[in-house]
Amino acid sequence: MKAPLAVVCCFAAARALAAPPDIKSRIAQVAERHVATVACPGVKISAADVLALVPEPGFDAMPKYAVLWNGDLGCYGGSGTERTNLTIGTVNTGRVVVQPGLSSPVVAFESPARFVSRVVGSGPDTLVLEGNEYGPNDPNSSPSVPVRFTLRLDAKGNWVLADKAGLTAR
Repeated sequence: MKAPLAVVCCFAAARALAAPPDIKSRIAQVAERHVATVACPGVKISAADVLALVPEPGFDAMPKYAVLWNGDLGCYGGSGTERTNLTIGTVNTGRVVVQPGLSSPVVAFESPARFVSRVVGSGPDTLVLEGNEYGPNDPNSSPSVPVRFTLRLDAKGNWVLADKAGLTAR
């Protein structure tokens, strides 16, 4: 009789540790509140903007999510101050929190593109992204040279440029 009880207890414990199905929505809500404190108002974040870096809890890591958002960090105004930034969210004992020490503006996000237009891939310490960087005659509002680039997480928590390749214009 004890064996079925053990199976039920193990199943219940596994369900308690699993991330709820709406985790990306919860991460987006918390990230949007964080962004409201570090950027100009009006930045909207949805579940589609959330990338799973470490989707499941592990022995040595909490679930970790990256949120890429476009906005004017610091609300400085003027041309060229709006760009793609990064917020990191985690889940700990069921609570969704932003890690400000791992997010813009505290850490570097060395994107060669002013705006990220496409996420190609992501992992625990890697983001592969696409966007446009500036050509020699581009105005500040219109970078035109398409690139794919890889950012890697360094020991200090900064996302540094590891690789960049030009793409053919679309």
